Amino acid sequence: VDYPLAIRHRNGAVMDVLYNASVYRDESGAVAGVFAAARDITERKRAEDELRRAKDQAEAANRAKSVFLATMSHELRTPLNAILGFSDLMRNDPDITDGQRENLEIINRSGGHLLSLINDVLDMAKIEAGRVVMEIKPFDLGALALDITNMLRVRAEEKGLRLTLDQSHELPRFIKGDQDKLRLVIVNLVNNAIKYTNHGEVILRMGIQPEVEDIRLIIEVEDTGVGVSQEDQADIFKPFVQVGKPATQKGTGLGLAIVKEYVQLMGGRIGVESVLDKGSLFRAIIPATSAEEGEVAAPQSVTAQVAGLEPGQPRYRIMIVEDQQENWLLLRRLLEDAGFEVKVAANGEEAVKMFQSYRPGFIWMDRRMPVMDGLEATRRIRALDGGKDVKIVAVTASALTEDRAEILSIGMDDFVRKPYRPMEIFDCMAKHLGVRYVYKQTAPTGVGALVPAAELAGLPATLRRELADGLILGNVERLAELMTRVERQDAALAKSLARHINSFNYLPILKALETSETNFKEPAP
Repeated sequence: VDYPLAIRHRNGAVMDVLYNASVYRDESGAVAGVFAAARDITERKRAEDELRRAKDQAEAANRAKSVFLATMSHELRTPLNAILGFSDLMRNDPDITDGQRENLEIINRSGGHLLSLINDVLDMAKIEAGRVVMEIKPFDLGALALDITNMLRVRAEEKGLRLTLDQSHELPRFIKGDQDKLRLVIVNLVNNAIKYTNHGEVILRMGIQPEVEDIRLIIEVEDTGVGVSQEDQADIFKPFVQVGKPATQKGTGLGLAIVKEYVQLMGGRIGVESVLDKGSLFRAIIPATSAEEGEVAAPQSVTAQVAGLEPGQPRYRIMIVEDQQENWLLLRRLLEDAGFEVKVAANGEEAVKMFQSYRPGFIWMDRRMPVMDGLEATRRIRALDGGKDVKIVAVTASALTEDRAEILSIGMDDFVRKPYRPMEIFDCMAKHLGVRYVYKQTAPTGVGALVPAAELAGLPATLRRELADGLILGNVERLAELMTRVERQDAALAKSLARHINSFNYLPILKALETSETNFKEPAP
């Protein structure tokens, strides 16, 4: 058996050794001698210690990234959403001067740009912290490719470019995979090609790798743009690195880095071939699994909106626990319009006191608040008389995919992420309270449904552009934020757009946005 020891050399240096000794006996069993050996493992021990320290530092860094994500997503995105929303409202005030309106336009435009940059940084930090979750489900790959091409063709045509979809007949129509991440990969690659191409065309090719047993999608985006030099190609997928001329560099330099990370998360690889001033070809190879048409959920053509509570039900008392005024104002209005009785507590401590007198049947609990957070407030309410019966649902602005086990372990019944859609709120309450609603059926959201281009033209130009970007990327969270701002500008228009957005029918809105830019003048400042 080896025994680790530290010994001092005669020159004074301390050495780490593995010591081993064996006893030798003669034929009668008497001890004849002892053999002892010590192996110097000083360098190995030092390397192990350095590796252990590096591992501890990496784990600490990942924990710090998780804390950063949870804090920054709440502390930056929430107030920025308010800045954008209220600056939109103020710009429409007829009593402000032209100079004030111009200042508000700068605030709104800069805030929108800042929010976009923050979302990119949070996405990259989430990837590096290992907090990205794959969501594998069957979907219509052919429809996805056509949808992306139709949406981005509007942007290509604005620059006088041709955007072509070249789809192999061997490409499977239905596959299983992470549809949202694949959409983001394709949209970013095509969008990037359009951005850096001033004349000619952009081609999206989709096929499968031949002569392989499993399905391997080949996604190629080729352009006739500015190209990437040979020395820059090695850095193009690195985060926070922007290649090319400084005058053309915008944003965080994270778009292609996020694309590469998502491709690798899906088990694939991506590369680029390019000639400066001639164009580029980005190629991603991603494994997938075939699916049957019957496994894919059919798109909804009709959506329903809650008009009120069905008669003959108990009185439902609801408590909102939220420190951000703009957030509780929106949720309170949503619930009161439906017929609920609502009270608001500004933090967890107020919620605990209010619970004892108000006795709500349902609590919407923000997680991050001053004085007392939502987790501690939930623990204390559960310990009170009647506290085990109330339904408590967390509302969080975190960019992370929340750890459901943690939320349930402290006594919450469920969670909803900000920004949310109205039906998520109502569905959650129906699930936990059994409440029944009266619905107002809306118009079909197929290709024939109208989107009012004239009303869209009345929105600020920056908001129209951000709305188009959100639709093109299929970013559900971003669209929810934007719809809140649209509602502040024009509630009727927001309801009209929601019919399409709630059923993921984005193309009619994009077409209407294009019409609004072409046929209607910018509203006078």
